[in-house]
Amino acid sequence: MTRPSADPAAPGPAPLRPLSVHVYHHTHWDREWWGTRERFRFRLMHTVDAVLGALDADPALTCFVLDGQTIILTDYLEVRPAERERVSDLIRAGRLFVGPWHILPDEFLVSGEATIRNLWLGRRVAAALDVPLSGVGYLPDQFGHTAQMPQILRGFGIDSAVVWRGFGAPPLGGDDGDGEVGHDIYRYARSRDPRFPARTQNEFWWEAPDGTRVLGIYLPLEYYRSHHKERADDPEFTRDQTHGRARRTLAHLGAYSATGVVLEPLGGDHLPVDPRLPRLLREIGAELDGEGVTYRLSSLDAYVAAVREHEERISVVWPGEGRAFGRKAHLLPAVLSARMPLKQRNARAQSELERYAEPLQALAGALGERHESDYLWHAWDTLIQNHPHDSICGCSTDQVHREMVTRFDEAEQAAAVLAEDALGSVLARVDTAFAGGGQVIGVFNPLNWPRSELTTALLSPHLEITPEGWALHDEHGSEVPFQVQVHRHPTDKSEPWSWLPRAGHRSHDNDVFTAVSFVATDVPGIGYRTYALRPRDVYTPQERVRPYAVAGNVALDKGHHAAELQVGPGTLENAHLKVTVEPDGSVTLLDRASGQTYAGLNTFDDGGDNGDTYNYAWPLGDQILSSAGATVRTEWVEVGPARATLRVTRRWALPAGLSADRQSRSADDVPFVIHSDLTLTPGARRLDIRTHGENTARDHRLRALFPLGGPATMSSAESQFAVVDRPTALPDDQRGSSEPAVHEHPQQSFVSVWGGVRGLTVANRGLPEFSAGEDGTLRLTLLRCVGYLSRDDLLTRVGGAGPTIPTPDAQLLGPFEAEYSVIPHAGTWDDAQVWQGAHAFNAPLRAQARTSQVLPLRNAHRDEAVTLPPSGQLVDLDGGVLLSALKRAENGEALIVRFVNLSAAARDATLRAHWSVRRAARVDLREHELAELPVADGTVTVATRPWEIVTVALHLEAR
Repeated sequence: MTRPSADPAAPGPAPLRPLSVHVYHHTHWDREWWGTRERFRFRLMHTVDAVLGALDADPALTCFVLDGQTIILTDYLEVRPAERERVSDLIRAGRLFVGPWHILPDEFLVSGEATIRNLWLGRRVAAALDVPLSGVGYLPDQFGHTAQMPQILRGFGIDSAVVWRGFGAPPLGGDDGDGEVGHDIYRYARSRDPRFPARTQNEFWWEAPDGTRVLGIYLPLEYYRSHHKERADDPEFTRDQTHGRARRTLAHLGAYSATGVVLEPLGGDHLPVDPRLPRLLREIGAELDGEGVTYRLSSLDAYVAAVREHEERISVVWPGEGRAFGRKAHLLPAVLSARMPLKQRNARAQSELERYAEPLQALAGALGERHESDYLWHAWDTLIQNHPHDSICGCSTDQVHREMVTRFDEAEQAAAVLAEDALGSVLARVDTAFAGGGQVIGVFNPLNWPRSELTTALLSPHLEITPEGWALHDEHGSEVPFQVQVHRHPTDKSEPWSWLPRAGHRSHDNDVFTAVSFVATDVPGIGYRTYALRPRDVYTPQERVRPYAVAGNVALDKGHHAAELQVGPGTLENAHLKVTVEPDGSVTLLDRASGQTYAGLNTFDDGGDNGDTYNYAWPLGDQILSSAGATVRTEWVEVGPARATLRVTRRWALPAGLSADRQSRSADDVPFVIHSDLTLTPGARRLDIRTHGENTARDHRLRALFPLGGPATMSSAESQFAVVDRPTALPDDQRGSSEPAVHEHPQQSFVSVWGGVRGLTVANRGLPEFSAGEDGTLRLTLLRCVGYLSRDDLLTRVGGAGPTIPTPDAQLLGPFEAEYSVIPHAGTWDDAQVWQGAHAFNAPLRAQARTSQVLPLRNAHRDEAVTLPPSGQLVDLDGGVLLSALKRAENGEALIVRFVNLSAAARDATLRAHWSVRRAARVDLREHELAELPVADGTVTVATRPWEIVTVALHLEAR
């Protein structure tokens, strides 16, 4: 996504030294953007047809780069299947270059595992066609780059990356530039932000947090270089736009070159092949040959190989993420919050695949069940089709994003049934003699440490389960308190199936289930624990003794004083936290472990936004409104021994939208009611919040505020396989930039601030944008509502980022919800290991009845031999690392365990399995073996560098 830059006719200086110029001819293909996928596909058909024809017609047109993504091939061959061999032959001949990606993703808005699967899908497409992939990590138009991308690329044997946005600076040894987007493209960028290198080269070393490096290739004149212009009736114009353009380009690119090998793009967004190019390069090359300049039509792979011959000349190192503002290329940062429901759907689908479907399928496979590999890849492929930067970023037309919702539905449904079936297979092998014929509930822990947390299982309403009439016991016979709610299922149905003992004959809507919630204790990491629900011998009404404590002056037995959860007017308490709702609706949180009190949490501010889907922009007459003036009411949603939820409702009024000239917020108000459901459970060290309501306003940004209570100089936010520190203060010299730096930053599951004594972390589910102020206040973006794909009249960006098309759906009128969790702690995020709480919030314990409560997925009930105890650990991963993936090997039956050391300290991780480990090996992300690992008494020990991503293959003894 970009617009071609101007190419002024003023002649520039001649090249100053010999240069070898590699011109790569390409098209950049947005699968969907300002047009729908099918509209762009029709253009793609004819574009690829023309490329194939041109390659066949002229051997001098030696090669063409098909944008680094294999989905172009699948989209093309789906409607042109007869061209399969022709396309494959050209790729094998080294004339058509594809991959290594399946799609060109946004890097910040998808998970690290999704990025890995994306590269795997590229490999799968190539294998199906029996063709090679390009070996260059082509990332030409991503809206910034994550810190760990070099390590991910290296894991696939890719040792280079071509980048543009987020990088750049004046050339090494040169003066600071003043070039900005919209100005002369041959002027150098400014190096405004001191966090990033002040000078650069076209070739540099890009270094990940663990020290892994790849050869970075920066595109000083971006990837979009339109075709040369020729006019038969104007030879002067033609010469300027061919030979003159070449001299200007080489003067600029040559100044950046460390090796004397220059990369010049020729192509751009949806541009066709240019059959004239071989002739033009011959003519230009003939004139410049005498000045030591040679031209060749080349590929990215050939260019990188040529640079490698002189890599000792490269001296610039770029550490970490590529997210430098004001260096000519727009970063378009507000795509982090455009169309927030898409981000939330993506987080849900990723979690369902990564934490439940994939690991449970692998574990069930190790137990002897069929592994649904193809079905898993179907789900991943469907999900990753939503990950291109114009899709997941929310910066396309409304119709494009409506079509994404269906893909999210399909991916999430596929993942859910794969997880349900596999967990059912595990539970079918569990010894449940302790249950005495009751309803057995199995609880699965997808993370690699033991957890005692809330979980919920859905059971048939025809069982008529209530705490008064039923008792829940663990395998040791201890009674476990539980509570029930009516749950309406969106896709399944309940009936009085013959295999379920019916307690009564009440009629129910067929989408109704009984949600049984309880705290499952000490559930092993990557393991399970089972419980049994049985009818009580004696009905025990709870009107006299409530299974939770009530604060205040209450009558005898009207509150269970020994209960772990205590509630009162506007308060919730457990052993670790005390939550108080203040009269203005804000939350005060007491952390009993540290003795620290946090006040003013979960208030809201709302400001105008006259930007677009790419950039937030403040209107000239903006007003930031605070929820402090709203009318506040509280009510209990649920109170029980396993969970208490207090709803805080604010009745507020917001401007209806913008004024007619878009420079101020409207003078007309609309009612805005916002609910925050505060949930506390026994033993929890975090406060979970679900904020929801009906968005009635346009052109605004709603944020939740969490003050640390003191200044903070840095925020720490999880990124892909890393935690990135960013200053809370903006860099100097932002005024006048074509796109000034902003306070808003990306995150994965959490962001944290620390004030020297105490810290505050906010975890989230699919809310990727936050800001952190110098006063220590965290702001979490819940809604950003705008009405245009792009505009060119913003105060926060020069020029448009796409066509000016209304996008009324991006106003997000209607219901909304946001889920997040507040975690107070002493010390830093690392000291407190808050990443465990954040990932626990995103991957809850999964509970499921052993006996199917609905029509069985296989139209039959399982009858498996009992091989598992009532509770057990299937994989033991220890050492303070975070499990990232548990899956079946792509080629073979090995169990693949991937984890990351989310720490600046080296750690030794240990691995054990329920099964005997015959052999273990470290493998790369392609699952190619790197080194055998010793197995001692069934334990594998792996030394892990700081921030290292580690993948281990466990070869299990035959069953």
